[in-house]
Amino acid sequence: MELSATTRISTILRENPAAIEAIVSINKHFEKLRNPVLRKVLASRVTIADAARIGKCRVEDFYEKLEPLGFSIASKPTHNKRAIPMEADVLEKPAFMANLSQENIIVLDVRDTIAKGDDPFLQIMDAVNKLSTEQVLCIVNTFEPIPLIAIVRPKGFAYYTETLGPNLVKTYFKKQSVGEKVEAISAASEENFDDLLARYSGKLQQIDVRQMEMPQPMVSILSALETLPEGEALYVHHRKVPQFLLPQLTERGFKVSIEEVGPNEVYLLLYR
Repeated sequence: MELSATTRISTILRENPAAIEAIVSINKHFEKLRNPVLRKVLASRVTIADAARIGKCRVEDFYEKLEPLGFSIASKPTHNKRAIPMEADVLEKPAFMANLSQENIIVLDVRDTIAKGDDPFLQIMDAVNKLSTEQVLCIVNTFEPIPLIAIVRPKGFAYYTETLGPNLVKTYFKKQSVGEKVEAISAASEENFDDLLARYSGKLQQIDVRQMEMPQPMVSILSALETLPEGEALYVHHRKVPQFLLPQLTERGFKVSIEEVGPNEVYLLLYR
């Protein structure tokens, strides 16, 4: 398998599970990969470049550790337009942190939620969308929420992350302008569900995630999309509309048509 800066950690681990220990050996920040819950939450969303940012190390460090396991390196670097700038971009505290007053801080601690295997995304996005221009949202977590930053920052929010301990990270968000609300369903398609089913007749792959516990449904869907042949669509049986998945689909260039057929019964059709 060939690696580049945009290769997702989940793809590497699926190719060779021994890569977990190789990556952990790079930096203590990556010890979270040994935790099955955190591994499922993070690995499918984080690229090598993102992980290097989290661990404050080089992309080349990953290459050096993974090459002995049989991985090869892309001959030319791949630039990820969605990648978050490296640490030089965020080491200096922004102005809003220097003038921060306690009465304007909204604290949201999601550590217990994630530890239980639940997804705090809707709770976070609701808090983000309710922020006034004077307020700052502080997300308390055990790691830097790179995927969340990638979603929120382009919508006119400044951010700053501070690591206060091995399992204590605070990330601050402040709205810079009135801007638009951060929508969770930007990947939703307006095309008719039945019309799309007809279009992809004979070219459908199916996956049923209704009995899976969080966050396994999203992990399984993203894994299936990584190997989805060109011109085919993925038909998903789900219990609900997966709000946290939708921005991830937009990142990967997929659209989704949603058919809510009853309580705990939702059909999704994912296609390019």
